[in-house]
Amino acid sequence: MQPRPTGTNRATYHTYSDESLLALIEEQDVAAYEQLYDRHAQTIYGLILRIVRSQTIAEEVLQEVFWQIWKNAGKFKNRGAAKAWIFRIARNRSLDELRRQKVRPQTAEKIEVETVIHNAGSHHQSAAQEAERQHNAERIQHALRNIPEEQRTCFELAYFEGLSQREIAKEINIPVGTVKSRMRIGLEKLERLLRSEGFP
Repeated sequence: MQPRPTGTNRATYHTYSDESLLALIEEQDVAAYEQLYDRHAQTIYGLILRIVRSQTIAEEVLQEVFWQIWKNAGKFKNRGAAKAWIFRIARNRSLDELRRQKVRPQTAEKIEVETVIHNAGSHHQSAAQEAERQHNAERIQHALRNIPEEQRTCFELAYFEGLSQREIAKEINIPVGTVKSRMRIGLEKLERLLRSEGFP
């Protein structure tokens, strides 16, 4: 762990790794906690929002996630990458919220596909545009289901949990080069499948 800087200004922590910040948070260092929040809150909020599909609920879950990090920073203890640990907390709390609402969790593919297509168009779509959007989403989901599981797993970890290729390699215990190959081959297969269905 890096040495604690003098003073309590969180700006002094901007060069610290997530792992070092968690170690300081375990000691109830508020400045370190604020730095970690500033660094990851926006990205984690985006992940939560893709799962719960409600801004109000996403904001509540975000606060729960960081409260859990504040209380349980000591449980990290260098268990892999800190970012991956934080994202798993966010994902689990989001899925817990869905279960509390008795809503079936959506798959990573469906969440990502629908988010991309929705954001690409107007929020005020006609019935015809909405029908076309839904049809396109179904075609993409079908294509994703036809990609081998080992390649789809890499996509899920990358887009659903926000892991880097190096973090994915650690998570499923394979070389980084294998992760890159699986994602590249998977993307090529996805493109061929979509083109065969006439998707632009």
